[in-house]
This record gives sequence, C-alpha cells and structure tokens, in this order.
Amino acid sequence: MTFADAHLRASDIKYMTSTRQMPPWKPVQSCGIFNGPRILQQADIDTLAKWADTGAPEGNPADLPTPLNFSGGWALGEPDLVVKNPTPYTPPADQDMYRCYSLALPQGVTPPSGNNFYISAIDLKPGNRPIVHHAIAFIDNNGISASKDDGSGYPCFGGPGIDSLSSIGALGGWAPGARAAFLPDGVAMELPAKARIVLQVHYHPHLGAVGPDQTEFAMYLSRKPVDKIMSFVPVINMNFTIPPGNSNYTVTGTLPFLGLFPVDVHVIGVFPHMHLLGRKMRVEADVPGAGKSCLINIDDWDFNWQGMYQYKDPIALPAGSRPAAIASFDNSASNSRNPNDPPKPVSWGEATTDEMCIAFLAITIDSEHRQAGVTADRSWVPSLFGAPVATQ
Repeated sequence: MTFADAHLRASDIKYMTSTRQMPPWKPVQSCGIFNGPRILQQADIDTLAKWADTGAPEGNPADLPTPLNFSGGWALGEPDLVVKNPTPYTPPADQDMYRCYSLALPQGVTPPSGNNFYISAIDLKPGNRPIVHHAIAFIDNNGISASKDDGSGYPCFGGPGIDSLSSIGALGGWAPGARAAFLPDGVAMELPAKARIVLQVHYHPHLGAVGPDQTEFAMYLSRKPVDKIMSFVPVINMNFTIPPGNSNYTVTGTLPFLGLFPVDVHVIGVFPHMHLLGRKMRVEADVPGAGKSCLINIDDWDFNWQGMYQYKDPIALPAGSRPAAIASFDNSASNSRNPNDPPKPVSWGEATTDEMCIAFLAITIDSEHRQAGVTADRSWVPSLFGAPVATQ
C-alpha cells in the first residue's frame, strides 16, 4: 500500500513476479478470454527486477496516482444491502463446522420496482478470515429458515439445512481469492423482497486461528434495466474415491439429470472448486456439430486462489451441449498440501480434508427477455442438491 511496504519486499516482488506466482492468475491463457486478467507483461516484470536490483529507489512522490478508496472495506464501493448475523459466533477449534445464518433483508429498503430486487454483484467480508473456508448465500423464498435460527445460527452440513428445497435459490458464494465483479449490463440475479438470505459459512480451524466470526454479505442492485436472470448450474461428480498414493487421479463431473442443456444458453462465467488434493481442472462443453469448446483450464490449482471467472464475451452454448469438468487430484505423500500423513482414501465430502469436483456455470437463457415480458422456464435447471432450482 505504501512505498515503504514495497521497498521492504523488493526482492520478494522480483522473485514472485519473475516466477509468475504473482499476480495470482490461474486460467491458462489459451482457454477462455476473461475480464480483468491479472497478468503482467514481460516488460513490466523486467522493470520490477531492474528496480529491485538497483536498490528499489522511490522515484518522485509527486507522480503517485490518487490512492484507491475502498469505501467501508468493500472493493466495489458501498453496497446497497448488507446482512450479517446480529451476534458473533465462535466455531469449535478442533473440527470443521458448517453454520447457517437466517438473515432478514434490511428494514426500510424496498425494491426500485415490483416485488423483487435485482442484484448485479455480490461480495463477502469474512469476519475471521483465517477460519472461513468458504461461504454460500442461499435465497429462502418462504422464510422458513427463520424458525431454525435462535440468533446464533444453526448447524447445516451440506446445504441450507431446511427441508423445503423447492423454496431455495442461490446468489453465489465466496472462497479464498474470489474477487467481486458486476454482471454485464442487462443481467442480474433475482431476489424476492420478502425472502431471507441463508448464509452458510464453512469454518475450518487453521494453524491455531480460533475465535469469533461475524461474516458480512453484501449485495449491489442493478442500475440498468434487467432483461435476463442469471442462474448457477453445477457441473459435478459426487461419487468418487481417490486412492492413497495416486498422484494423478482423474474425476469427471457432468450436468446432473439431463447431462446437457435442453435450451440455448450463454455462459457468463465459471467457478471451479476443489480442495487440497486438487491439481488441475479443465471445464469444457461438447457442442453439437462443433466438437469440444474449452471454457476454462487451470493447470496449477491452488485452493488459496479461487473465484468466478467472468468472460469478456459470454459464450453461446446451443441446446444439446454437454458440459464436463475434468479434475486431477494428487493423493500422494509428495503433495505438500495433502492433509493426511500417510495418505488415505479420500471421497467427496464437505470437510476441508474431503474433496470436491465441481464447477459452477453462471448462465442466462437465450429465450428470456424480461423487457419484452418473456420469462424463461427454469424447471430443468439442476441445483447443487440434485433437484431442479426453484422457479421464481
């Protein structure tokens, strides 16, 4: 943030940029063109190296740009809606914990029009960053989660923890390294004004970091007329076991139920997810008459750098396209991130020491045009829970 910070770390900056570990950018450039790629050109890397080698001089302070202002600590500026549990919660220090918080929308805030809010971006601020493994924001359309929450949340392993999954949608999630971004103009997520947010937080004790957490979830309203609603669909495999000692075990995830898109869609972005044994993930789509289209390829997976990668131009996938996520795992003793010593069989599970093979695709449906009064049928859209998402 300051020259003093940079000067102190000049040799580290030279090393981390020359090895391209920083800035952190995981997608292989030959697969997918994304917004905001964090990639330095070689000339910039050479300039940083020369600066470090010559004593890291400051330069003229008068040439400094105006410092960035993160209003309230939010990268996109002050949100329109922020929800959080009214009191901090301290998870156990010796095990993974999934905790759900049933959160009402702020009082006195009404939709600009109609009965729904239209959300163009979300962000999340962990209250205790070292122990927050990830978080997912669910939409509880019927408000039935309120009866389970006494003010301190409730345990919810694997989902929002309520029986009526037909009332559930999703606004997205956060994992380490994720960065907030606005959706394209005319695209938003739909949030009924009378709904509640079920914020599921996965806590994982890490290096003795324990203590209370009060994670905040923020939403930004669309400033433009909304024509299409974005939905998340999982490309997933929940039925696998990685043998101990195998350094390159492959798992393939598919779209649940149909296996293909029954209608024409556009893919806005992709959010791959694995845990500590993950090494690579490639997401592709087998397009009728056109072969395989590469959606993202991460060949050096790092749990600490994840996120929704948003395409510069949404990718068209016609009806009949079959998406797949091909993941590689390293369950050998040579994997320094392996949580088990010696290695043991690892299957799908919610704990950090379990594994996952999933990529969320953020899609819009081509036939939908809200500005013309045309709403798309979403009864076919699978959810993470193995059932179609709620139609709103």
